[in-house]
Amino acid sequence: MSMMLAMVKIGPSPGKRQEILDILLSVKGPTLAAPGCRACSIYEEHGEEQIIAYVELWQSPAEMYRHIRSALYSRILEAMELSTRTPEINFHMILRTEGMELIENLRSMPATPLGQAYPPRS
Repeated sequence: MSMMLAMVKIGPSPGKRQEILDILLSVKGPTLAAPGCRACSIYEEHGEEQIIAYVELWQSPAEMYRHIRSALYSRILEAMELSTRTPEINFHMILRTEGMELIENLRSMPATPLGQAYPPRS
């Protein structure tokens, strides 16, 4: 079964940054308590655009889809409406997750020419 990662990037309208953060913070706890939610995080990018990123990780597509249809998700849509630009929304299906062992394996192998794909592990 694959996990799902959802990411929403919001460019706050002038004076709306704190309101967006408050909305997303009010959603974070109930989202984390929802069946199948593995993680829920809020990030702020610094620089010219000062984007707010809202990220959720779900155990399965069905659990994420149920969440998107929920009343709670309406609050996320409300935060997105406060964006100065069209919010960037991405859903990623995660088929495999690896950790430090991937880094160790890759760094212990001879270098490959640029553009050459690393063969998948068995």
